[in-house]
Parts: sequence; structure tokens; C-alpha cells
Amino acid sequence: MSTPTSPSTSVAVWDLPTRLFHWILVLCVALLYVSGAIGGLGFSLSLPTGQWVMGNMDVHMALGEIVMGLVIFRLIWGLMGSSTARFGTFVQGPKAVIGYLCALRRGELPLTVGHNPAGALMIIALLVLLAAQVGTGLFANDDIFSEGPLAKLVSSSTSSTLTGIHGFIFNLLLLAVAAHVGAALYYRLRGKNLIQSMITGRKPAALMPTGASAPKLASPLLAVPAIAIAALAVWAVITLP
Repeated sequence: MSTPTSPSTSVAVWDLPTRLFHWILVLCVALLYVSGAIGGLGFSLSLPTGQWVMGNMDVHMALGEIVMGLVIFRLIWGLMGSSTARFGTFVQGPKAVIGYLCALRRGELPLTVGHNPAGALMIIALLVLLAAQVGTGLFANDDIFSEGPLAKLVSSSTSSTLTGIHGFIFNLLLLAVAAHVGAALYYRLRGKNLIQSMITGRKPAALMPTGASAPKLASPLLAVPAIAIAALAVWAVITLP
């Protein structure tokens, strides 16, 4: 049973699977940007068994598959994970979001256990954009070096259209990421270090709502079947068609 926190302590609010998901996703998106910008250039590595050649778009598509698995995992973890990771706990309606933004505008900084209402909306937006980015990438092609694993299932014109949408969505994703980072920096200036909390998993009790209890965190072992399901889903999407 959760107990009220003491102002002099810190509280565990983010479980290990949620934190790993966050930082692995950050790395993947950064590498996706770099590999997509470089395009069709490749690299080779001389091995005792021969020369291994891999194009940057091969890396790009492999990263896309990892992101697909991460998104699927997060959707599952949002149903069965810790209380601060569950959508039913932190996702709130428009009224709560507007109220929170109005409080910020007044110079207030409402305290929350996990995601605040505006942050929750950003999480949902990022997951939707990532899902759309991965979905269009499966059918995309660059007309020269590579194509998505499902590109052959659609016509050339459809694949080209989805390729354009793929690029447009990534621009939206970059804007959302910039807004997300900007919000984290804003809270840091206001004395609320969200980045450190996502690294350590802990939040100073002084930044918890008055009388709030420590959230119930799920065992990291519970993430193992979620990861397995996500990996199986990616394999099925890439292989079975």
C-alpha cells in the first residue's frame, strides 16, 4: 500500500522499462534523422569472412523497425505497466489540459506525480506521429537504393505518395520533439528537473502534490512478455506479407 511521502525524501515515479523506452527512442530518432539525411550512402567493413557492406538506408529501415517495436511496447506498457505509465492514469480530457496551460500562463507550476495534463497530450501526439511515420516508412522507397519491406504490396505511385507523407510526418515529429525538449528546459528553469527524473526514475518529494502517495511501480520482469509481443508483432509485419 502506498504511503504519503516526506518532503525530505525522493520518490520513485518512473519504472525502468519506461525510462529505457524513452532513452532508446531518443537515440533511434536521432539516428533516423542522420541516416535519412545522408540517404543512399553506405559503408563497408572488412571481416575475416569477407567484406560486409551496409547502406545507410538499411540502417534507417532497421532503426524504423526498432521504433515500431518500441511504439508497440509502449502501447502495451500503457495498459499493464506502472501507474505513472498507464494511459488511464495520466491521460486527461481537454478541460484538464486547458486548466493546466492557464495555470502556467498565470506563472503557476502545478505539481503532478507523473505526466502533467499537457505532457500527457504530447506523449499521445508523439506516439501517433511515430506510428504514422513507421507505417508510411514500410511502404516508402527512394527510387534508387532501397524500399520499405512492404513497398511491393502497393503501386509505385502509391509508394511515392507515402514516401512524401513519410518525410512530411518526420518534419512534424521534429517539431513535436523540439516542443517536448523546450518544455523540459522550461520546467528545468522553474526548478523542476524532468530530465533527471527520467534518468534516475526518482522525483524530489517536494515536487510531489501535497499529500500525494508514491505511485505503484510494476516489476521490470512484467515488461518481458510485452517486449516479446512487440518483437513478434514487428516480425509478423515485416515477414509474413
